Amino acid sequence: MVVNQLLPTLSYGDAVSKSALEIAKVLSDLGIENAIYAENIHPKMKNYAKAAMAIPKNQPVIYHMSIGSDLANWIPDFRNEKIMIYHNITPPHFFLGYNPVSEQLCRVGRDQLHSLKDHFDYAFADSEFNRQELEEIGYAKTGTIPLIIDFDEYLATPCAKTLNKYKKEDGYVNFLFVGRIAPNKKQEDVIKVFYYYNKFVNPRSRLFLVGSYDGMERYFAELKTLFEALGLSDVVFTGHIPFDQILAYFHLADVFLCMSEHEGFCVPIVEAMLFDLPIIAYQSSAVPATLGNAGFVVSRKDYKAIAELVDVVVNDKAICDRLAHNRKMRLQELSPERAKQMFIEKVGSIFNLEVK
Repeated sequence: MVVNQLLPTLSYGDAVSKSALEIAKVLSDLGIENAIYAENIHPKMKNYAKAAMAIPKNQPVIYHMSIGSDLANWIPDFRNEKIMIYHNITPPHFFLGYNPVSEQLCRVGRDQLHSLKDHFDYAFADSEFNRQELEEIGYAKTGTIPLIIDFDEYLATPCAKTLNKYKKEDGYVNFLFVGRIAPNKKQEDVIKVFYYYNKFVNPRSRLFLVGSYDGMERYFAELKTLFEALGLSDVVFTGHIPFDQILAYFHLADVFLCMSEHEGFCVPIVEAMLFDLPIIAYQSSAVPATLGNAGFVVSRKDYKAIAELVDVVVNDKAICDRLAHNRKMRLQELSPERAKQMFIEKVGSIFNLEVK
């Protein structure tokens, strides 16, 4: 038996692509022949995938649904088991006026999500938030399988140049948010919280906004205008950077602040747990479920109050210790071993897979 995976893009470093690669490893470990097929393949990933046009239609397929694609229209043509893994699709209104291509792809993706509800044998989601959406649309057989995140890759050596540029011991409190610069991520709200903290709580502070702004240049320009208007100088936009530099910013950070208004899972929250960072996040979409009790969830964007909360989580030892304990417990629940076992139990039962 061969089990194939199909997705629009196999990129380098994004959560959906990593999910496909981890699933491929699990299938291979079980002795199941498998392959990844994608329409767009990053040059660094050319050895990990085949052209989508070559995918056999008479073999089981796992389709990763995260954006609109012509590939989704092929699903009814597959003649064996058809499984969706739903990573969620950003509501298109977030991109209105910023990127018409992204807006259209998300709009098409949501239309396809509805039209395909009777064409998949099973639909799994990587968060309960995503699964509930599938159920509301009318998917009959749904389940939740957390993303398989390779914790060990975060043990790699961070970029020394970045660590030396912003020394951990310089007395600054470093805010961090990791995620592509995009309107749904609401980096403007992170900047506003940082403004109150920097101006009224602790001027020896800086903000790292780690993520690419390719395709979102207009939104990026608005963010730059905002922090300049607020008189802030210690705001660092990294743009697209290598993984070792991302690791360095996690090592430098003192608090992880997420104000995003739409996340299907939010891998950076798990990454922040791995670096034992205090986490404050806005109560939105899948964020509260991913975070659990490993950090603070805020229900209102009261920038001043959140800035004062940052001061508490950074300086109150009792709270810091409690949160550190909670993070360890939550990481056990999100461990790659547990996620792999859930994948084997739920997807494996469809194909009668057994752990060797």
